Amino acid sequence: MKLLSCKNCGAPMVIEPSGATALCPYCRSKYVLDHSDTDYYRDFYEHMRGFFALSKNAQERRARADELWKNASEEIFECLDGRRIDVRSLHMHSDKEAAVYTARQNVIFRFEPMNTPNADKFRAAVSSLDYPSADTKSLSDFFPVISGGYRLADGAALLAVKKSEDEYPLRLFGRLGGRHAAWIVSRLENLCCVLEYNSLVHTELGIDSVYINPYDHTASLYGGWHRVVRNNTALEGRVRTTRDNLISLRETAAAVLGFSKRAEVRASDELPQPFADFLKGTPESNAYDDFALWDDVLIKSYGERRFMTMDTDDEQIYGKR
Repeated sequence: MKLLSCKNCGAPMVIEPSGATALCPYCRSKYVLDHSDTDYYRDFYEHMRGFFALSKNAQERRARADELWKNASEEIFECLDGRRIDVRSLHMHSDKEAAVYTARQNVIFRFEPMNTPNADKFRAAVSSLDYPSADTKSLSDFFPVISGGYRLADGAALLAVKKSEDEYPLRLFGRLGGRHAAWIVSRLENLCCVLEYNSLVHTELGIDSVYINPYDHTASLYGGWHRVVRNNTALEGRVRTTRDNLISLRETAAAVLGFSKRAEVRASDELPQPFADFLKGTPESNAYDDFALWDDVLIKSYGERRFMTMDTDDEQIYGKR
């Protein structure tokens, strides 16, 4: 997937789910893409969705995956000890503290020399996670597992987090319909319950930090752990609480649905009124009550739950396994 550079500061631009606009995470410049770029990203998103339509045929799916990764970008990093690390990535995005590469079996975080302490913050936040003793869904599977850390010759630091080959950044799917957004919300509610249990606020929860596996409808929270804070922590002029996780969940769903802000969400043929009201509304006081609220909204919006593949027609019944 090609990258676009900001005309103002030269940083890599972040493509918004619509595939029509790009935002610079550094200087906040926003651009409307020209026809060639718009067509490219929309074609890419369609390619991704078409690729996932093969979920029932594992052999064909793997062959298409091999074809997809032939177009991966390549970057070589020189380690302080002389080793060379070759990273082939399908997608890369940057923020002010890290460049994030989506490789086939890892998510690679490169922290600039001035930001290398964030690699330790990332590790510490992940290692602090605890899970309820009654956890029957192996929720730890959906949070980072560190597979390696490296100091680079230029003073930067690399941190590698494991992922499955079938997990991709949520952003790569572009705009999705209501039923697909709904199962993603269900998974994010699960993740928010783990954050609540640990009294943590994930200040970077969003379409770049969430990775989904569309074959089995799972979502993992791999990015942004260097920006996690404890509940009731003052940060950037205000106190952060675990309710912020639930607001981020709603903002993420709104972005997936193609809305710039959750306040702009409106009901439509594919987005029932209860779902729209949930996204615009005030979260419950904690993640457990919010999940209970969401369960009620889900039934009111789409009725019976049944699993559906990513290529399912929008008129078919939404569901989950």
